[in-house]
Amino acid sequence: MKPMFEGKTVLVTGAATGIGRAIARAAASEGASLVLGDIDPQGLARTADALRSSCKNLYFAACDVRQQSELDALVQDGEKAVGPLNTVYANAGILGSPCDVWRYDENEFRTVLEVNVLGAWHTLKAVLPGMIERKSGTIVATASAGGLIGAAGLSAYCVSKHGVVGLVRTTALEVAALGIRINALCPGMTDTAMLDKVATEIPGLREALMTMNPSGRVGTVDEVANAAVWLGSDKSTFVTGHPLVIDGGFLAQ
Repeated sequence: MKPMFEGKTVLVTGAATGIGRAIARAAASEGASLVLGDIDPQGLARTADALRSSCKNLYFAACDVRQQSELDALVQDGEKAVGPLNTVYANAGILGSPCDVWRYDENEFRTVLEVNVLGAWHTLKAVLPGMIERKSGTIVATASAGGLIGAAGLSAYCVSKHGVVGLVRTTALEVAALGIRINALCPGMTDTAMLDKVATEIPGLREALMTMNPSGRVGTVDEVANAAVWLGSDKSTFVTGHPLVIDGGFLAQ
């Protein structure tokens, strides 16, 4: 069977750790050339080193998605190095500190919105002109199950991820006739460093999440990445504007 990304170039932001690194690994296993970005240069270099044996064409550079100029440079330099982008994963995101909404620090609230919402928007602005010119392309923005429901204590995160879902739905309508698809990836609680951080701040959270989930566990980054690869590939050519939930049945309750 032909690899899903054979002959294609895939960009992943937030590729240094967690879901982003898993998406990059899964895309490489499907034959992709890679352009990788992250604000953490050391973590990004570790991801690139781990993928060199499975990905012959790879470009990576530190990138803060809050800065349009840095995303523009990542896209331009990456395309020069490995080829025009076919699939883009706007994955960079942060959680923010668990806090009651009326106690939330304004600077931190703004930062969560800037990274998660403006970062996704900046990514679209960087990649869509080229895709529109080529009349093809697929974009997957990482939202969250928290972008479809509320979660007490995570107001900034949920607001931002609702924003990502709205951005995806609106953009899908604007570019559907231009040969471009965009969807939202909506993981439930997934075994990442982000979950570890929250579980440290909220004792018993991990156990509670496992009890609340019909599957009796949290997800793995590879399970999310497998869904991401399908959503970004030609296996899902009639899917656009859709928030794909990967949560073990949590939202079905």
